[in-house]
Amino acid sequence: MHDQTMHNQSDLSLRHRSRRPSRTCRRGIATLWTILFSGAMLLMLSFVVEIAHLWLTRVELENSLEAAALAAVKEWGDANGGSTLIPRNVGVDYAAANTLDDEPVAITTNYNPDNLPNENDDCEGDLIFGAITEDSTMYVFDEQVTFNAGIRPTCGLGSVLIDATGQGNLGDDAAWGVAFRDTPETPPNLTILSITIDLQAGGGTGRFDFTSFPPTLSDNLPEPMIPGRDDIIGFSDPASQIVFSTTTGMPSTLTIFFLPDSGVGGDLGFEPGDRFRFGAFVDGVSKGSGSDDGDGIGRDDVEVTVVFALGGVPLPPVTGTFFDNTETSNDCYPEHPVHPTEIPDLPCPPSSAPNNNGQSYVGVAGAARSYAVRAQATAAVNSLLCQFCGLRFGPFSVSATSTAVYDCAIRRPRLIRVDEFICPGP
Repeated sequence: MHDQTMHNQSDLSLRHRSRRPSRTCRRGIATLWTILFSGAMLLMLSFVVEIAHLWLTRVELENSLEAAALAAVKEWGDANGGSTLIPRNVGVDYAAANTLDDEPVAITTNYNPDNLPNENDDCEGDLIFGAITEDSTMYVFDEQVTFNAGIRPTCGLGSVLIDATGQGNLGDDAAWGVAFRDTPETPPNLTILSITIDLQAGGGTGRFDFTSFPPTLSDNLPEPMIPGRDDIIGFSDPASQIVFSTTTGMPSTLTIFFLPDSGVGGDLGFEPGDRFRFGAFVDGVSKGSGSDDGDGIGRDDVEVTVVFALGGVPLPPVTGTFFDNTETSNDCYPEHPVHPTEIPDLPCPPSSAPNNNGQSYVGVAGAARSYAVRAQATAAVNSLLCQFCGLRFGPFSVSATSTAVYDCAIRRPRLIRVDEFICPGP
């Protein structure tokens, strides 16, 4: 019996031991998991390395495009516009001064001299030249910034002063004055193509009488409106260059066109520094109250629209509204009659009554279209690992875009973020 019991226990012990893996088997399983886990970790590490490499190469590409955009727009702005060829070449050179994967960054000029206004060959090209269409407030945090490749930019367009000065009707040949300001920031190839005066834009009832009283240019008689200065300055042939567009009857608008002198003088038209005075008879201004004088023009909020041109290419029209000022003739400097505001080219009011001084005026400034360059590119990037565990990595590509604007006030470029990109096709 005892032997039988021992035998049974021995069988149980053997069966029990047979169900447990041996130490050798356990070591084999651990080794297998180690191999699998190490492979997964190595694969994951490879992906991390590749992603970090791509991130670094994108930073390198972005830095090179920033340098290209800043250098190109600086060259363009310093030259006050003109051809974009030299600024494009400068941008290409600055991009090449930077490296991507230890190789110079190569971009193209995207230049097409026949594709005006900014000579961009293609909207997908590496360098896009254009304009930021907002004014200087575009750098406020909540402003929308738009890059428009179809608009010709310029710094500090000149401003135009237009006055209506007269107590009687404004048909006197010097009652209206138009002066085109010239400043150091005014581009040399800037002109004015047309000026439109709208008597009813502000809700008034005024009209021009062109049938009985056609517009006339000043003849400086009996004396110029501003002592010591001719009423017409800068036009080589005013009679042919200043064209009044009139119709029969009594329309509410008057448009004046300005033409270049086709003769020997070669005058380009209405240029910075030019001025002229003219007469245009009005009726029903001051909202029909009968005050058909300079005050009535301001009281009716008469509107003026000016079309500038840069290098002969028209710019978007800009508008301004007359206001009725209250300076008086008694406030003028007596030794040499100068308007109390000291605004150049503005004559003294004809009356000493503040509310009826016979004068209104408006200043219309061309909206700034800041020079801007967008640099954009996609570059091929080789894999660091190329091939791992039978898996092939790469080649990859990275893309970046940078936009720089020329600050006309300090004549320096800076990078900006653009909310809207407008680029017409070639």
